[in-house]
Amino acid sequence: MTQNSSPNPTVVNPEIKLEDVRKDVDGNSCEGRGRSTASGRGYNAERLANAIFHDLGLMIRWSVKSYVDAYISGEISYYVEVKSCVNRYQSKTGNLGRYGQFRIWKSHHDRLTVESSYSDLKTAIYFFVVYSVTDGIEKEVGKLIAPVEMVDDVLDNWSSEDHVTMGEQKTRQISWHLLLKRLGVSTDRFKSEHIIDLTDE
Repeated sequence: MTQNSSPNPTVVNPEIKLEDVRKDVDGNSCEGRGRSTASGRGYNAERLANAIFHDLGLMIRWSVKSYVDAYISGEISYYVEVKSCVNRYQSKTGNLGRYGQFRIWKSHHDRLTVESSYSDLKTAIYFFVVYSVTDGIEKEVGKLIAPVEMVDDVLDNWSSEDHVTMGEQKTRQISWHLLLKRLGVSTDRFKSEHIIDLTDE
């Protein structure tokens, strides 16, 4: 893993895409605790997060704690919360429906916020990736990283939902389109750049 010594996480391989991970790990494979209910595409998003920060671009799932999706070590360490969603849901008629949504669990979000405020040597960021699906194969639309504090500023209207392992929890579902708008990022920029890095803005 890249040894980070700057105040911002170092993106080493911004050009690696979600479809590269799918090809490298032979599809949407799940592994480890929770694999029976996990999303293969979600697991690949975690592999992608590790790969873009890794010197060798290794497409692995690894972290230091069970509630952290990816980890960047160094003088300043980063906990990475990974979120992925489809570009557009498919309607009952087969046409494109509403924009895909990220689901953010409040308990995880609050824990990341605490981690960021606890020490100057450890902080937390979100890694968002959006993909389209054609014939069952996903293709990356765009990806973005942002400080947890910046994401916290755009979240509202938490609601209760039953989680398969955690029970009833507060959650916020927000479309990627609305999230970008609230973060001040245009969809054109999101789709055209390898990665949007809001940690240095």
